[in-house]
Amino acid sequence: MKLLAVARRMLRMCPEAWYIQIRSIQLCCALLLGAVFFLIAWSGDRVHSYRCFQTALTLNECAQTSLLFGVIVPPIVEEWRMRGK
Repeated sequence: MKLLAVARRMLRMCPEAWYIQIRSIQLCCALLLGAVFFLIAWSGDRVHSYRCFQTALTLNECAQTSLLFGVIVPPIVEEWRMRGK
């Protein structure tokens, strides 16, 4: 029952909250794709291309941050909008 209430609330989000959530998911996917490309370029060589590995790790962490931002901010925007009405 609780999950159904959460789903109903999500479907009634304002357009700004949806925009933030969708764009954060898109940004997360793009960052993870870039991380995969850097891991492929790294090819396991520790001596010569360690920067590719570090860049891939950084992109992975940025993707997680973006996703966290996309989960936390839309409910805040929704609450502010509900209080403003």
